Amino acid sequence: MTLGYAMDASWGQHLDLELYMEIQGELEDIKLGVVDNWMDYESLAGGYERAIKGWQRKPENLLIFKDHASMLKSISESTAIRSNGHAWCTADNDGCVGNTLERSRCSGCSNHSVIGNVHVPIYQRLYDELKELLHCKTEVVNALSAT
Repeated sequence: MTLGYAMDASWGQHLDLELYMEIQGELEDIKLGVVDNWMDYESLAGGYERAIKGWQRKPENLLIFKDHASMLKSISESTAIRSNGHAWCTADNDGCVGNTLERSRCSGCSNHSVIGNVHVPIYQRLYDELKELLHCKTEVVNALSAT
C-alpha cells in the first residue's frame, strides 16, 4: 500500500519519490521506537520476545555495536516488524497465518510474536470478556437448577 500511495493516477508511470521517501522515513522511525521499547524498559511476551531478551542477556552480543543507538538501528533494520493490532509480528515470510486482527490465530505462534505494554488493554479486555462469559454460564446453570 505504501508504494500504491506514492504512485500517481497512471499507476506506475511516475513515482512520487519524495512521498515514498517520507513514508519510508516514518516507517523507519516507528520500527526504531518499537525496538527501543523492546530493548530498554518494556515487559514483553511472545516467541520473539524470548529470542530477543535471551540475545540481549549475553554481553558478547551487545559488544558488537559501538553504542546503544547503532544496536537499535541494526535490529530495527534487520527485523520485519508489523502490527496486527494485538501483537508485533516479526514473521518475514508468507507462512504466518496470524497477521490479522483475530487474536486467536497467533496463539500457536512460538517464534514471531512480541506482545508489549501497548497490547495489554486488548488482552485485558479479552480476559474480562472471558470472565463475564464464565459468570454467565454459572448464572444459567444456577437459573436452571432453581427451576
